[in-house]
Amino acid sequence: MTRMRHLNHCLLCVLSMVFCSQASADIVLSGTRIIYKESQKDASIRMENKGARPLLVQNWLDNGKDNEDPSTIKVPFTVTPPVSRIDAKRGQTVKFTYTGSIVLPKDRESVFWFNALEIPPKPSEADAKGKNLLQLAFRTRIKLFYRPEGLAETSSKAPEKLTWQAKKAASGAVVHVTNPSPYFVSFSSITLESAGKKYEVAATMVAPKSSADFPIKGLNTPPPSARLEYHAISDFGGDISGNASL
Repeated sequence: MTRMRHLNHCLLCVLSMVFCSQASADIVLSGTRIIYKESQKDASIRMENKGARPLLVQNWLDNGKDNEDPSTIKVPFTVTPPVSRIDAKRGQTVKFTYTGSIVLPKDRESVFWFNALEIPPKPSEADAKGKNLLQLAFRTRIKLFYRPEGLAETSSKAPEKLTWQAKKAASGAVVHVTNPSPYFVSFSSITLESAGKKYEVAATMVAPKSSADFPIKGLNTPPPSARLEYHAISDFGGDISGNASL
């Protein structure tokens, strides 16, 4: 346990140098999200080291606070293995098991974030001699959705259940979206068109049975009428597109 705390401390010291860009990282995940159905004993994801060097990888879940010490985060899952060494061009499966230590809602999904922090090996004395080397750690972070049994309809139908409204907020014009479904809906993009002009909407995700406000970039006042096009993300990372009139 002491060794694990020490490792957590060492790894967190480099979080200020972490780049969350998978294009720059050697560790590549087999999916863009993890769906953990209540009926499953566990869920898993595959990691592959595409680089030319072995890597030490720390794996953990957080509940939305991405800069917390992994050893202090309270989540109702075990992550196996918490730390692993992955050789070049080899892989590792990470498994998640729900423990029930925190009771999750039965009428809607819950979301957590999986983190894979890769630390490159320390350069040899010969390689480092006479050089100023900067060791960078890379972190990949994706969502894990815990899905209870018996939820109405399917997640792929959730985007079409959304209702939309353009509103005035203190920061400017926003799109107010209401999600009556029991599923999270994540967006890759939302575009609003009014009077022949298109505006980007800074959209992320709307939780089940709740609402969210997304800023309309470049608009201070909501338009009297507009057309909206959205692109949501499916369970498999695919695109679910749709449109609505405001």
